[in-house]
Amino acid sequence: MAEKEVGIAKLTLRWTTAILSALWAGVHMVLTHAILPNSTATMIYDTFFGFTSALAIIAAVLTIQGIKYSYPLITAFYTIDLALLSETRLGPALFVGKKLPFNYYVDISLALDGILIVLSLVLILVDKRS
Repeated sequence: MAEKEVGIAKLTLRWTTAILSALWAGVHMVLTHAILPNSTATMIYDTFFGFTSALAIIAAVLTIQGIKYSYPLITAFYTIDLALLSETRLGPALFVGKKLPFNYYVDISLALDGILIVLSLVLILVDKRS
């Protein structure tokens, strides 16, 4: 593959990852208005969703800028989110005391977490080769 084509492919990969990260942030920003069984849980989860949305936006910006050392951190971020999301569906959620239900936000988040983990791993591999 020619040097220019490799550059275009890397740029496309970075922008695709960034756009999906921004979409992930949007899904989680909507969840800042979720109502949970008790007011303490609602406040904590609202703050958590807002904070993780901000981190996803930062991840998108770092990806667009091509800051290579951030790719493992971005991978870890989405891996941790996938683990937390799974944990709250398989066991009792912290501050709620019961399993949280599956819904379309969860389905979208699970899919985006998986895709973003794979894409960020690909970014790591691509940048190691260049």
